[in-house]
Amino acid sequence: MSGVKSNTLVILAATCAGISILAHLSCAFAGDLHITDQMTCGDVGDLAAKRQEWEKDAALGKASALNNLGFVYVLGCGVKPDAQRASEYFEQAADKGDAQAEHNLGYLYDKGIGLAQNSALAFAWYSKAAAKGFAQSELSLATMYQIGQGVPKDPVRAVELLRQAADQGYPHAQFQLGGAYESGEGVERDYAQAMMWYQKAAAQNDPTALAAIGYLYEYARGVPQDFAAATGWYRAAAALDSPIGENNLGGIYDSGKGAAPDPAQAAIWFEKAAARGLSAADSNLGQLYADGRGVPQDYDRAARLFEVAAAKGDAQGEQDLGVCYLKGKGVHQSDTQALYWFRKAAEQNHAGAQHNLGIMYAMGRGTPVNYAEAFAWLKKSADLGNAIALNDLGTLFERGLGVGADRSKAIDYYRRSADRGVPQAKENLQRLLK
Repeated sequence: MSGVKSNTLVILAATCAGISILAHLSCAFAGDLHITDQMTCGDVGDLAAKRQEWEKDAALGKASALNNLGFVYVLGCGVKPDAQRASEYFEQAADKGDAQAEHNLGYLYDKGIGLAQNSALAFAWYSKAAAKGFAQSELSLATMYQIGQGVPKDPVRAVELLRQAADQGYPHAQFQLGGAYESGEGVERDYAQAMMWYQKAAAQNDPTALAAIGYLYEYARGVPQDFAAATGWYRAAAALDSPIGENNLGGIYDSGKGAAPDPAQAAIWFEKAAARGLSAADSNLGQLYADGRGVPQDYDRAARLFEVAAAKGDAQGEQDLGVCYLKGKGVHQSDTQALYWFRKAAEQNHAGAQHNLGIMYAMGRGTPVNYAEAFAWLKKSADLGNAIALNDLGTLFERGLGVGADRSKAIDYYRRSADRGVPQAKENLQRLLK
């Protein structure tokens, strides 16, 4: 296949064997509410008696009682949920310097619950609690610095705050600190440190940390690759209802790492994770239905699952949905819709979607032919390691499409693609070197 127009658009495997843990859940634990002694509605016991006691203490201005009443009303523990009333209780307690109430008030501003969403006020209240050493607020501030919410993005400051909370034994902060070491965001990448902090959180039964350790073993991040160990850690996470553990366990069964592939088991675990709202699992399960692996082939079901994942902004789901529209599988064929979904995924740096988008421009499908755009997207895909895109770039340089014809650059791209095992690139290289 020597020409751009004869390329087949393909789905590149991306999420089935282990999703990016941090990308999906790095901020998942930054907003839990707290009441005195870390209680929940179920822990209170005789709720009516407790509420009566707290109301008496609150009338006397006792901060912890005011905070507890705020918790009761925000979650509706034995009462009709009333976020506005909860915010009033939290504010009274916060004005008395109660760290938990300061955090909870910050949370309401952060999420816009009972109050207009206001990241600046959330940051201010979290800061007050963090100054008192309240680990939950330190984690929340770290998250704001990580994503640049309400403050300029500052990964280094985020790591400092994560360490303060982690040193207090707070498992969610330990997990996120491990994630910072794994990704090298705000601190030099260090898989040994990542493992240490994940293990500290895992020792407290943090399910995401358990899954993170499995991920390190699956992909040999600082430890020898060990699929049996990875499976064990994922299974431990899944036992605690972790959707990441369930999804990644499904990936192990799907890929057959360490054992024969078992797509039927993979489908079971993807289904569990999808039911918990994990978009990657929707896409992975959709792949099984599209291929008829472990489940009956069902393009309609596959397309619906891809739509669910795409609606959540999942790049793989967007890419897969684009392929459905391109091929008319489970949906009415539409080059325009295919182009739309490939672009959505491509803008999230999905290499396969970038490749497909480039080919759409080169072929003039869903858009007028535009070789300059084709080159730009194929280059992005190749820079992310897509070997097929390297071959296609070689074709553009060979034919002078969107770029000046350049035989030497064509040879270079064909060689790089051939070295990655692309058969067409090997043929193209041999042809030019005759």
